[in-house]
Amino acid sequence: MSLVQFNRVYKQFAGEYILKDINFTIEEKDKIGLVGVNGAGKSTIIRMLLDRERIDGAEDNLNEVGNIVKSASMKIGYLSQNHEFSDEKNTIYEEMMSVFAEEREIWHELQKVNLLLGTAENDELEKLINKSAELSSLYEAKGGYDIEYKIKQILTGLELTEEYYNLVLKDLSGGEQTRVSLAKLLLSEPDLLILDEPTNHLDLVSIEWLEDYLKRYAKAFLLVSHDRIFLDNVCNKIFEIENKKLHKYDGNFSAFIIQKEMILKGEMKRYEKEQEKIKKMEEYIDRFRAGIKARQAKGRQKILDRIERMDDPVFNPQRMKLKFETDTITGDNVLKVNGISKSFDNKKVLNNVSFQLFRGERVGIIGKNGIGKSTLLKILVNKLKQDSGTVEYGSRVKVGYYDQNLTGLSSNQTVLEELWSRHSTMPEKDVRSILGSFLFSGNDVEKTTAQLSGGEKARLALCKLSLEHDNFLLLDEPTNHLDIDSKEVLEDALIDYDGTICFVSHDRFFINKVATVILEIEETGSTLYLGDYDYYLEKKQEKEEIAAL
Repeated sequence: MSLVQFNRVYKQFAGEYILKDINFTIEEKDKIGLVGVNGAGKSTIIRMLLDRERIDGAEDNLNEVGNIVKSASMKIGYLSQNHEFSDEKNTIYEEMMSVFAEEREIWHELQKVNLLLGTAENDELEKLINKSAELSSLYEAKGGYDIEYKIKQILTGLELTEEYYNLVLKDLSGGEQTRVSLAKLLLSEPDLLILDEPTNHLDLVSIEWLEDYLKRYAKAFLLVSHDRIFLDNVCNKIFEIENKKLHKYDGNFSAFIIQKEMILKGEMKRYEKEQEKIKKMEEYIDRFRAGIKARQAKGRQKILDRIERMDDPVFNPQRMKLKFETDTITGDNVLKVNGISKSFDNKKVLNNVSFQLFRGERVGIIGKNGIGKSTLLKILVNKLKQDSGTVEYGSRVKVGYYDQNLTGLSSNQTVLEELWSRHSTMPEKDVRSILGSFLFSGNDVEKTTAQLSGGEKARLALCKLSLEHDNFLLLDEPTNHLDIDSKEVLEDALIDYDGTICFVSHDRFFINKVATVILEIEETGSTLYLGDYDYYLEKKQEKEEIAAL
């Protein structure tokens, strides 16, 4: 059964169409990944689905407006960036229970009836027994007896264990609030689940748990994500928005890449044949326009005018141009960390972390949320002081730092000023040219950084970092907010970089492609694995198998 149908949907902003003739259907149990570069229109599609964005008329006929047809009985659940809690003064557990208001009402009614049973007699007693049985059956049918289990299963999977249950929502961090919102949404089990970058605030353990949950999810979901492995593991369809159109592919993300390449090759052949045919006809028309074959030339011109020409199938969206260079070379020993520990409010987040880095290594730091990965980077750049332990840098080390919260950007400066304030001797045309290579063109450079999207802020921060020519980069979640194209550019730039890199990331594809060493941080300390992420997984599995013997 169809849950949603988009029929000839168009959308424009400021007179410019961003979506043209969008047609698709979402069926029950569809597991759809919606992909495309930042700004392609993914969020607009979601807003239309939620009736938060109007539909515009067709490009060739403004009076012809498409439509969106939705099943009347369908329940939509959306993971919003703005958290929608029933009461911010609720504890996490109370907020989870709010999902089951109807079931709880039945339960309370059942308890009232059961209390009356102790004093009732004769006919009244029989009525209450029947009422109790009826309410108990209804409660069971609605899954009431499984509520506690469901809540515990989902909260634990999202790293919100029992110690979190009594924490008040308003006191949680942004990442914790996002996980609570996701848990609440999953508990409600909507017919169509809409998830916009759900892995952004999850650690690797939680991401893998969510993957398993979505694989088993018996209903439909539409997922916007730039996490390639996540898309691979949970989706059975990919919708790509490219060049204002939506293209549909069966299979996961890897299947989509292969299909797209094959389709593009076929379309390129058709396009080349058509162009060759058109060129020959044009040459014939030009040659015989005024000669003895003018009549035939005129006939061919009419045929040429009626040909419905293919668009060039090759669409090359602009990509940022990123290159990290160094002014100086470090010694072989870049960094030595010995016994670093750090606590906040008597809660230890780093415990006896020790490791050594050498020139040219690219170290990916992994570990569950709250274990202290970002804290470690802040200690390494002197933004925090460790409680114990030492940090020793080698000779000629010049450190560059990318903060996942992008606090290095000034909200009241324009994009142009943000770069120029650091490189004031650089001619304005050169500054504009550099910004253009990071996809800031025209009036974009006059926007304040506060007006920028998450992806634009990330590109600006990377632009600033690339101009410093540091020989040791510390990167905290550098792929957050970046689309897949920009991630690939960043991956290539880091692989080509001749300095040393230490980075925190939850993007498994990115970690596996960039890291040559994995540093795992745990409650008891840290372990270094001399290989990529696949090697780390192999070694972890070996350890688990040995421990199980």
